[in-house]
Amino acid sequence: MSRATRDLRILTRSVLVILAILCVHACYLARDILVPLVLGTLLALLLSPLVKLLERIHVPRAVGSLAMVLLIIGGIGAGISGLAGPAREWVARAPRTLQSMEQRLRDLRAPITQAREATRKLEELAQPPSAAKTLVKDDHAGLLGSVLAATPHALGQVAVVLLLVYFFLSAGDTFLRRVVEISPEMSDKRVVVGIARGIQQEMSRYLLTVSMINLGVALATALAMALLGVPNAILWGALAGALNFAPYVGPTLTLVILMLVGLATFPSLELALAVPGSFFAIALVEGQLISPIVIGRRLAINPVIVFVWLLLWGALWGVVGVLLAGPLLACFRILCQHLPSLQAIAVLMGEARSESQERGR
Repeated sequence: MSRATRDLRILTRSVLVILAILCVHACYLARDILVPLVLGTLLALLLSPLVKLLERIHVPRAVGSLAMVLLIIGGIGAGISGLAGPAREWVARAPRTLQSMEQRLRDLRAPITQAREATRKLEELAQPPSAAKTLVKDDHAGLLGSVLAATPHALGQVAVVLLLVYFFLSAGDTFLRRVVEISPEMSDKRVVVGIARGIQQEMSRYLLTVSMINLGVALATALAMALLGVPNAILWGALAGALNFAPYVGPTLTLVILMLVGLATFPSLELALAVPGSFFAIALVEGQLISPIVIGRRLAINPVIVFVWLLLWGALWGVVGVLLAGPLLACFRILCQHLPSLQAIAVLMGEARSESQERGR
C-alpha cells in the first residue's frame, strides 16, 4: 500500500511538472491574447478602489469605469505629447553623443582596444586565408520600418486593454457572484466569497501602493535631474518610474542609462557621475526604507525567485513581460497565501529570514 501511495505521488508530481511546462508553452504561443488580458486585469485591480470610491458618492459604476478609462487615455496622451519630443531629440543626438563619449573615454578604453586588436589578429591567424569578411550594414531604415509596421498592432493591443479594463471595472463582483451561485453548500459559498474578496482587495492595495511608490521615484528622479541641470528631466523621471516596476533589473538599467546621460551631458567627470549617483541614492532609499515600511515584509520575495521569474516572463513576453513580472509575482504570492493548498509555495517564495528575525516572530 505504501509503495502504491509513493508511486501515485510520483505520478502526480510528474503530471504537475508536465502541466507546468505546457502552461508555459501556452503562455508563449498565446502571448498576443494573454498580454492584453493580464495587463487589463492588473489595471482593473489597480483602479477598482477608485471606482468603489466613486460608487460610494453615488456615481454609477459604469460611469466611474468609463471615467477611469478616460483617465488612462488622458494619461497616455499626455505622456506621448510631453515625452515624444525629448525622446526623439535624444534618439537624434545618439550618434553624436556616442562619438563624444568615445572621445572622452578613449584613454580608459585604450587597454581594452589593445586586447581586442590582439584577439582579432589571433582570430585572423587561426582562420583560412579564403575566409570572407562580413560587411556591416546600416539597419537604421529597417528599424524605422519595423517600428512603423508594428504601430497598428500596438494601437490595437492598447484598444483591447482599454476595453478589458472597462468591462472588468463595470462588471464588479458579477463573476464572483456567479461562482458563489454554483457552489453546492452555503459553507463553500462563504469560503469562496471570503477568499476571492480578500485576494482582490489585497492585490488592488498592493498594485496601488507600488504604483504610488514608483510615481514618487519618478518625481524624485525628475527633480534630481532638474537640479543637476540634465536636459529633459521629466523624460528620465518617467523612465525611472516605469522601469522600477521590474525589481532589480529596472533600477539597474535606469542607473546605466543615467550614467550614459551624465557622461554625454557634462564635461566634468564629477558632475557626470552625480547623475547616476543621485538616482542610486533615491533607489537605495526606496528599496531599503520606503518599500519595506509601506508594503511590509509579508510580500518580500527571495531575490533568486525574482530573477528566475523575470527571465521567464522576459523570454515569453519580451519587455512587457519584464515590466509585468513583478506585479504578477506579488499577486501570485498573495494568491498562494490565501489558498491552503498553495501556502507551501508561498513559504518557498518568501525572502530568507535571519535567526534574530525568526526568534522575534
